[in-house]
Amino acid sequence: MVQLVQLLPGGEETWLCADNDDACKFHPVTVMAFGCFLLAQAPKMSQMSATVSLIFVTCALLVAYFPSANVVPAIAIEALGVVMVAIHVPMLNRKQSYAFMATVALFAAGKILDEEVNVKVLFAAVGVGMLGFRIFLELMTLRAATPTPLIFPIVSHIMPRWAFSDREFFRTDNPPEEVAQKREQAFNELNKHWQGKFPKSIATSSYLADKFSDLRFAAGNRVFIPFQRKLEGWCDPCTVLDHVEGTDLIDVDGHRLTDVSGSYGVNVCGYEEYKRFISEGWDLTKNVGCVLGPLHPLVRENIDMLRQISKKEEVSFHMSGTEAVMAAIRLVRYNTRKKYVVIFGGAYHGWYDGVQSMAGNERVPGDILTLKDMSPASMDVIRLRAHEIAAVMINPLQAFHPNAPPPSDLVLASNTRGASSSTQAYKTWLEQMRETCTRYGITLMFDEVYTGFRLAPGGAQEYFSVEADIVTYGKTLGGGIANGICCGPSHLMRRSDPVKPLRVAYVIGTFAAQPILVGAMNVFLKWVTSPGARNEYNRLRTDVSEWVVDINARLEKEFPETSAPIQIAAYASVWTILYKRPGRYHWMLQYLLKDEGLNLSWVGTGRLSFSLDFKRDDLDKLTEKIVRACHRMENDGWWWYEEQRQPSKMAIQLSLVGEIVRALFKRMISF
Repeated sequence: MVQLVQLLPGGEETWLCADNDDACKFHPVTVMAFGCFLLAQAPKMSQMSATVSLIFVTCALLVAYFPSANVVPAIAIEALGVVMVAIHVPMLNRKQSYAFMATVALFAAGKILDEEVNVKVLFAAVGVGMLGFRIFLELMTLRAATPTPLIFPIVSHIMPRWAFSDREFFRTDNPPEEVAQKREQAFNELNKHWQGKFPKSIATSSYLADKFSDLRFAAGNRVFIPFQRKLEGWCDPCTVLDHVEGTDLIDVDGHRLTDVSGSYGVNVCGYEEYKRFISEGWDLTKNVGCVLGPLHPLVRENIDMLRQISKKEEVSFHMSGTEAVMAAIRLVRYNTRKKYVVIFGGAYHGWYDGVQSMAGNERVPGDILTLKDMSPASMDVIRLRAHEIAAVMINPLQAFHPNAPPPSDLVLASNTRGASSSTQAYKTWLEQMRETCTRYGITLMFDEVYTGFRLAPGGAQEYFSVEADIVTYGKTLGGGIANGICCGPSHLMRRSDPVKPLRVAYVIGTFAAQPILVGAMNVFLKWVTSPGARNEYNRLRTDVSEWVVDINARLEKEFPETSAPIQIAAYASVWTILYKRPGRYHWMLQYLLKDEGLNLSWVGTGRLSFSLDFKRDDLDKLTEKIVRACHRMENDGWWWYEEQRQPSKMAIQLSLVGEIVRALFKRMISF
């Protein structure tokens, strides 16, 4: 029979140690076979498995190519091989077990038929093929990947912190001197005005500044980096609340602020409704206090309503949206026995470091594939890697800004913000994703912590008419109480292995179904499933659509000479402010909007939202406040516009690059 090793470059002398066969305990062809196989499988291995495999291949290479040196005893490598088998074989799934048994049978047949060398060559060829396919998969993934997770860990360590001097602060776009002086005067006057207008809020914020890290983080990340230092101690944006009336917050200084922050997405129904949900929920559950473990009777009723809304078989209770996502990912990996979860560029899935592949996370997760939204290349990767993808997780909020992180004034270096003008293309993308996941046996997961009950009573599944396999909820679902919910089919919600009793998915939480939450959630669910609630959703969607058209037309009329400096864009009840002109001071608008009586979250004008209690009259009042703030931006010189001298977007970007380079140089020479 033909010796296949003779077909390889170098023949027996190279691959079988024919010139020193007695000392050659491990043939190079064997090492190559195992090496290629292990490299191909490395992305699927645990850290311990990968470490043992690396040690095994390294030792085998030393013995194969330096047989007479006795660097590593052959028995040590054989022992490592036994350890590898002991580690990997019990963790094999059915398909992998069949492949392992076929490999053992092939080697046994080779031994019996005295064709051991040919079997090794065949195994090496398979290993090379698998490694080649793995390289192909990685290259395809790189082609479809969002670049930010790949470069951000490096950039975050290189990017310097720099600050403008007092003089530079007002002159970053090279305005005429009178404009710069006008800015400085307005800046100082606004600060003096705020000190008198919000004294109690400012005093509370000042007291908490070094005691409450959450507040300090939010206050220090409202504007673009080089402007931050100058704003320390200036116009403190903290609002200390006394009570709410309808759509308005009344602060401790007695000022009425129309709330368009949405309380980070929680406020869908209107604060008066949440007062009712909590009050009636407390009445339903106050007799049991904080008893945990035994179930309140309303749990059954809530689960039935959640199953109807989500169209899923089972429900799991958690304490936040982030925890619900954590639970969903753990369960889907456990029940599919696959490693990877696909997310899309810019999508936010909570602060859990296992799903945060961009800014805000020092640990870059190795089991997440961050791909480009609405990209055919991403769909190709999902098809090619279906055998190792446990789930594709989608945040439907990305329909508003595909491939971009949640918009924030922190990154508003110029007119860099965008928004999708239509969700139809995203709907088509979701339909294609649903079809692909079904065909290739991949779990489709909707993270509806924000969009659930905001886009529609049935969330994004209803809004886009696309059904996911697993859905996570949070925020508003608790009726004003912290919560997280995971809904899915029974085969994906299972937490124990029917065959392996020690293999368990530990997903649980102390306050997951606390009585007050169960009560408030019950009142909310009964409201959101009522015909009256659906009418309110339809009414607000119509009102917001008409308001967007009206306010954009009004802004054009208000600025006839220079055209409107901003544009409003909306996605159901979520909206944002887009900046049409290049400029470096757009972040200032958030402060003037608050001074005009609006409450914004710490992301400023990036993400705002309406609650269902906003009526057309409220929207018209909001228009007046926005228009007044825009005129102040213009009059105070922040939106200075002179056609011949106004810097372009490209000029601002080049100026920004220059500032970063200078800051880097200063940091280098300061060491």
